[in-house]
Amino acid sequence: MSGTEFEGFVAGLCRRDGCTHVQVVGGAGDNGADVRGLLPDGRSFVIQCKRYTPSSAIASREMRDLLGARVHFKADLAIFVTTTRFTRPSITFAREHDILAVHRDHLGLWNSGTALPALAEVNGTGQGDRRHQARWKQTYSP
Repeated sequence: MSGTEFEGFVAGLCRRDGCTHVQVVGGAGDNGADVRGLLPDGRSFVIQCKRYTPSSAIASREMRDLLGARVHFKADLAIFVTTTRFTRPSITFAREHDILAVHRDHLGLWNSGTALPALAEVNGTGQGDRRHQARWKQTYSP
């Protein structure tokens, strides 16, 4: 799946969950948003999609870019969806700035029928398989 196809896939999940006015706006000059729309409750959202390899991680600078997109588009909610994991600083940043962080495991749940609002309750937790969790503990444990 290409990056553009991944953006379309995420937009489709939003539509499935009752979101309206969903648009794929990614590409050059997208101002940090790949997907935009309205949640079923009427709040606006912007989504940044990153289709990375499992060994990659989303750094906090990418979260800062998404925060800028939320401000630019005057969106109520910013969501970061990735096929990989988030670094500890990026999860901390997301939580401090009310960004919903959807890593690869939560993406699997979303794809299997869990509604997007339910993912907010587990924002960024429980990342990766045992190999990822072991690497996470080695890298980020105090």
